[in-house]
Amino acid sequence: MDELNAWTAFFTTGHVLDYLRYKSIQNSKDLGADTTLENKDEVQDDGADNKRTEYR
Repeated sequence: MDELNAWTAFFTTGHVLDYLRYKSIQNSKDLGADTTLENKDEVQDDGADNKRTEYR
């Protein structure tokens, strides 16, 4: 069963189990999402410059 068929089944019946089947298919498809986008936005601080602001 694909996502469209699962949604059609839920839409037709309105049963919670049909909705859960649809969400399960949708979530399994989303697991393949690209998670490297967050890594590009992070500040890459390798700690080479260890001199930081001195607090007194």
